[in-house]
Amino acid sequence: MDYDDSQKIMNGMTRKQLELTQKNDEYPSLAENKAQKERAYRMAKAKKIVELRADGMPVTIIPDLVKGDSHVSQLRLEYIVAEGVLKACSNSIRGILSAIDTYRSMLSFLKSERPNQ
Repeated sequence: MDYDDSQKIMNGMTRKQLELTQKNDEYPSLAENKAQKERAYRMAKAKKIVELRADGMPVTIIPDLVKGDSHVSQLRLEYIVAEGVLKACSNSIRGILSAIDTYRSMLSFLKSERPNQ
């Protein structure tokens, strides 16, 4: 086993472990942000539905009018973006774990190639 190769692998694993720690620390706040955005969107949507019903708007067109409301649609956009950011973080965590696993496999291979001493 070449020392330089094993050192490069260990350095790569260390970098990935740091990235994983960062993403794991980031994830709860992203999840909370998504939940808050969803809550704000759903509350604004419900409020708009109640307003339109109180104004005597026909029930059949209320969903389309609510979707077209600028405030409600802005909140929906923010919710969708927050959901995407959370999903990207989750995917990043899975990718980092996969990279760590690859480094482990490479290290095991290098160890198996080392002549017995």
